[in-house]
Amino acid sequence: MILFLDFDGVTHPEPCVHETVFCRLHLIESVLRDRELIDVQIVINSSWREIHSLDDMREFFSRDIQGRVIGVTPDMWDQALAPAFVRERECMAWLTANRPAGTRWLAIDDRPSFFQPNCPNLFLTDTLQGFQPKQMRSLRDMLWERL
Repeated sequence: MILFLDFDGVTHPEPCVHETVFCRLHLIESVLRDRELIDVQIVINSSWREIHSLDDMREFFSRDIQGRVIGVTPDMWDQALAPAFVRERECMAWLTANRPAGTRWLAIDDRPSFFQPNCPNLFLTDTLQGFQPKQMRSLRDMLWERL
């Protein structure tokens, strides 16, 4: 099971001031610590991948979660297509290159236009709030459904 994770508008509100960077990440990590979800691996699908290495981005996570951060999606931003479902295309490209067909996945993002309408694999957050405590149960349920 792959969890594609955006940062801005998910792990912290957007816009974000330095003091609030990754202020919501611990909530997502808490869900991932559920013993039923121990095999969920994380792939970064955020613009942060353009300026930070994978090793640097692993450091944003708690020690017990760092080993589950296994990659970053390719940057498929193309002005002719952007932003038409760009994040979903990046997720699919990563899956095609790195996992067998049929691998289950979920993306947490704040931008529905980056995914096809009604994408069943999208867990949506509010850009101005980021991931919220009240969403923890819903995220857990969506991940369990895909195991």
